[in-house]
Amino acid sequence: MVTGARLSRTARREQLVVLGHELIADSSFDAVSVDDVASAAGISRGLLFHYFPTKRDFQVAVAERAGDELLAATATDATATPLEQLRAGVEQLIDHVAPRRDAYISLVRGAASGEPELRAVGDRTRAVLADRVVEGLGLREVPPEVEIVVRGWVVSTEEVIVSWLVDRDLDRARLVDVIVDTLLLPIASRLDPAEVERLGRSAAD
Repeated sequence: MVTGARLSRTARREQLVVLGHELIADSSFDAVSVDDVASAAGISRGLLFHYFPTKRDFQVAVAERAGDELLAATATDATATPLEQLRAGVEQLIDHVAPRRDAYISLVRGAASGEPELRAVGDRTRAVLADRVVEGLGLREVPPEVEIVVRGWVVSTEEVIVSWLVDRDLDRARLVDVIVDTLLLPIASRLDPAEVERLGRSAAD
């Protein structure tokens, strides 16, 4: 437990978000109560609501932190080939969420729920991931159908990983193959052969 020492408003708010994020990493999103966070911070429950008007406000802040960490963990080498970037991003995503199984599942489910604030956090994270994939493909022109396919793939990948986290009925390497192929097959069918061939070459070639 950390002490309830006097902190600036910004520092205390940051501390509470970090604590909330650490607690959900070992549990699920909804299982962590305001009382748990206040106790870990060494402050009263009422004081927490001085920094976050409602429990939902606090949950959104924690979800935003989780999204930021996921994006940082899945950044790839821009000098690698498009296929290498795609595969590395998928591998890093799996490796990031696997130790946080319950937290990831609850965050994905929360982002898919009827809560508009949590949905907005999930949408922003997915949009960044999709933009990264499209940029990583390095296409001279990006057909609208490719953008749509990539954005749908990001959403479906979440569900595939959630299913895998629950059942673990595939080994990690095969899971990565399945996720990568799920994107490559529909994209390849919408590009000319020269573009498909170029996907395997590095940006420096």
